[in-house]
Amino acid sequence: MKRKFGDIDLKEYVLFHIQRNITNLYKRYIVITEDLRGEHKTMLAKVAKENTSEFVENIDYFDDRKYTYIRKKILDAGNEVCRDLERHFELLELELDSEEIGNLKKFKLSEVARYTKSMRLEGDLHGKQKIKGKLI
Repeated sequence: MKRKFGDIDLKEYVLFHIQRNITNLYKRYIVITEDLRGEHKTMLAKVAKENTSEFVENIDYFDDRKYTYIRKKILDAGNEVCRDLERHFELLELELDSEEIGNLKKFKLSEVARYTKSMRLEGDLHGKQKIKGKLI
């Protein structure tokens, strides 16, 4: 029997969000790679002012071919992790513990209330309590 989370299969829901986070992670790696490439080009421009263009070409290790290679490796690694997760998730049966979820909600709410009470003493909230981003 498949466990449902609303109208969505719980396992599919969890897997989707894990894969989405992995995708966001490897997109960040691509952005970092682009930043590094930009810094490399800036450094080459500075070197070009003091040296010959042949020298600059010889030390340029981060050309378009290298960038494309690194980008492909990042995407391949991320996609491989997502495929592995899918294979592992096929072996799992997921179930929500509604009692534990209720306890977690109560704990977080009490922590937020305690935090905002201490802030109220400092006068930051003008005598109101802030729960989940709303002033009460």
